Amino acid sequence: MNDSRNLESQMSDGAREKAMHDRTERGADKRRLILDAAITVFANKGYHATRISDIAQHAEIAYGLVYHYFKNKEKILDTIFLERWGGFIDAVQAIADDERGVEEKLLSIAAVTLTAYRRRPEWVKILVFEIQRTQRFADPDRVRVVGQLFQLITRILREGQERGELREDLDPALACSIFIGGLDIVVTNRVLDLVKIEGDENAYYVKIARTVVDLFLNGMG
Repeated sequence: MNDSRNLESQMSDGAREKAMHDRTERGADKRRLILDAAITVFANKGYHATRISDIAQHAEIAYGLVYHYFKNKEKILDTIFLERWGGFIDAVQAIADDERGVEEKLLSIAAVTLTAYRRRPEWVKILVFEIQRTQRFADPDRVRVVGQLFQLITRILREGQERGELREDLDPALACSIFIGGLDIVVTNRVLDLVKIEGDENAYYVKIARTVVDLFLNGMG
């Protein structure tokens, strides 16, 4: 009798756990749906012109459901930035930690940065226009998060100096800013459609990555 009750209890516990798991999965799916919709709407209409109802309509969900997951529009934008930027930083961290030389590491970082626009143009457009070039970019939390990129690239350059791959008299922090600035303006030009791609798009980005790194390391002489 006790064994029967224990079995029923175990089955009941298992059913509850499955139900909770299913609810969690559905919640995560809805959250992703809202964020993906927001990225599209922000990129097309601009952050300030976008209303919560626009996001809900694009996601094809009830207006009030957006507020179940996010307090307001700014929280949605913050989440988009932090989550997408976090994935980018993870990729740069992996590059910084590998055993290759400084040139190969910089090429990989340039490739990751430049192909981000090809793979996720709407997200990059939001980063460039709605975050990076607005007052909200100066928020201390965002500065700290973005600073991780500068720290990793500065470390790569400093280690290159220690191995004799780069000049000892260079300031790695200043050189880092110049490298990131070069990539930033290239990406911005693509977002503004100031540069037209001829031929294979992937080959174009590989060529640009190599050009940026070559100019950075070897100059124009």
